[in-house]
Amino acid sequence: MGVLLFSVIFSLQLTQAKSSQNSPDELRSGAESFVKLVQSKETTAVLNRFSEQGTSFVGTAYVTSKASLSPEEIRKDFDAKVGVYCLFFDTKCFREEDGKERARSNGRALKVPLNSLVDLLAKATEKRFVTYDISSANGKVTLLLSARTPDTARLGEDAVNFYFRFENGQWKLRNIEYN
Repeated sequence: MGVLLFSVIFSLQLTQAKSSQNSPDELRSGAESFVKLVQSKETTAVLNRFSEQGTSFVGTAYVTSKASLSPEEIRKDFDAKVGVYCLFFDTKCFREEDGKERARSNGRALKVPLNSLVDLLAKATEKRFVTYDISSANGKVTLLLSARTPDTARLGEDAVNFYFRFENGQWKLRNIEYN
């Protein structure tokens, strides 16, 4: 009887610990931590916050070589300061790479100039994190960079959507919608 009672109590504590780690507040905290790393340009720490399953990049830019990249592919971009690195940290590079690929592919011109994530954050009039769709391992966070609401915010101008996955004790980026 004692072993059974211990098992039930231990199981409940484990469930409570897991659910508290994956609460909307913990997801928001994970997103805030990720954004602070980007703002401070801590590239090694940012690299460690990409999902081990790979990360998808959804936007109108032609910068990433494909829609979903493995951690190794992202690391190569960071090392060479191209692609994903530009999307996060270097607006000039982001625009140049996009322009070259857009011209090569006969792509349409953009209506709104691209900005790296670090520059979007620097220009923000405010920063609000809105959490959605949290499950035990996945969650979505919209980072609002102005007074607009999630319904009226424009991706790549005053909002960015992050999709995180809880891996190895922390929220890691699984997908980003940037414009």
